[in-house]
This record gives sequence, structure tokens and C-alpha cells, in this order.
Amino acid sequence: MRGSIFLSFLTFIILDLSHALKHTTRETCQRLDRITFDDSDSASRAFYSNFIPISPDNSYALTSNGLELYLYKPEGRVTTSDGVNDQLANGATINSTFIFDYGKVTFEVESPTIHGVIVAGIMIGDESEDEIDIEHVCAEPKSWQTNVFVPGPRDPQPLYNTFSSKETVDSITFLHSYSIEVTPENILWSLDGRVVRALPKDQCTRNGFSHYPTHTMRLQLGIWDASKPAGTAKWAGGPIDWDNAPDKITATFKSVAVECP
Repeated sequence: MRGSIFLSFLTFIILDLSHALKHTTRETCQRLDRITFDDSDSASRAFYSNFIPISPDNSYALTSNGLELYLYKPEGRVTTSDGVNDQLANGATINSTFIFDYGKVTFEVESPTIHGVIVAGIMIGDESEDEIDIEHVCAEPKSWQTNVFVPGPRDPQPLYNTFSSKETVDSITFLHSYSIEVTPENILWSLDGRVVRALPKDQCTRNGFSHYPTHTMRLQLGIWDASKPAGTAKWAGGPIDWDNAPDKITATFKSVAVECP
């Protein structure tokens, strides 16, 4: 009798725990209807309800063009030597207040074409180093880059480029929508609603470890100076030539939306 009661109790606990886990997973992703960035009061309320700027106030602005992110020339003279600049510019970084493990985020962005500048919309771990990237390497205006980075305990060195890929676009200066969709089995990247890359979970194992994101992530929008170190500057087509670049470089995000499974 006691065994029967115990088994019934244990079954109840397991079912209740299963329900709680399903509920938690479902609620991790909160749908966000498309927010259009402009200089209206409603856009401002929506922005500050869903995003937290982690860079100075003058590094971004809600304008009639959209959410503008700025990269400012460093103060004083910038010296270039051996393919790097001696100073890095300060750029805007905006984090979302929402997080999710599985779901789809879509944003619209247009970027400059200045060598050494990176414009990014990435999913970044809330309490981990998991990362899924969409990046404009502004020296290459007819392409955009996708990547996944999840550190592994037995990696001899960080696998920064192992899962990277380059996709085509007519120009990063034109407004396009870009999407990252995460499911338990695949990561999908889309351009203007069309899937252009799929990365299955079973293709993410290296060194006996799955480098597939498993933690909650938040959206991060940013513009940054890739003028050093040397490897980063080379990847970005840099360093930035501040003698010819504008003192304030701008990337513009027009909208963000989140869909849940």
C-alpha cells in the first residue's frame, strides 16, 4: 500500500515537473510584434520597454530615419602602424530586455561601407558565452556574415570561425530584413524572409562537444571599431582610415520583431 501511494506521489511529482518545464520553456520566449523605430513618442516607449543601451547616451538616437547607432572618431590623433590603429573608437551597443532559448528574431538594418567597421545584430548568452551572429563587415558591402560560437571545454583554441559563413546581398547600404531562428535541432538565417543558411545541431560537434547554443540569449545591436588587434583588423578590411572617414559613422536599424514557437 505504501509503495502504491509512493509511486502515485512520485508520478504526480514527475508529471508536475514536466508541466513546469514545458511552461517555463514556452514562457521564455515572449512574442514581440514588430517595433518600428522612429522619433515618435510611441516608438520611444516601445524602445525603452524592450531595450537597454549599455553605451553612452550620445552613441545612439531615435530619429525619423530609425534607431541610429554611432561610432565616434577617437579624440586626438589616431596613428596607424603595422595594420592597426593605436586607438579604438567608441561605438553604440544596445541590449534587449527580452530573452529566449528558442524563437525567431528579425531586424531591419542598413550599414555604411567604411573599412574597419562592423555592424552587428547578434544573439548573445544571457548568462553564458553562447553567441549567434549576423554581421556586416562594412568593407564588403555585397555580403553579410553568419556565425555561431559556443566555447567547449576541450577546444585547443577558441573556434571563432569554425561555424562561420558568408552570404550575399545586393548592398548592405540598402534596407533589408535579417532573421535568426533557433529551434532544438537547427539554426536558420534568413534574408528578407528567405532562408539562406541552415546549421543542424548534429553538425556542431567538435572535440567531443556540441557547440550548439543551449542557453537563453538576448538580442544585441551594435556598431564597433575593428581596427585592432591585427587579425581582427585584417578580417574587417581595416583599420579605419580616420583621415578620410567621417568623425561620426552611422548604422541605422529600422525595426525589430520576435516570433515564438
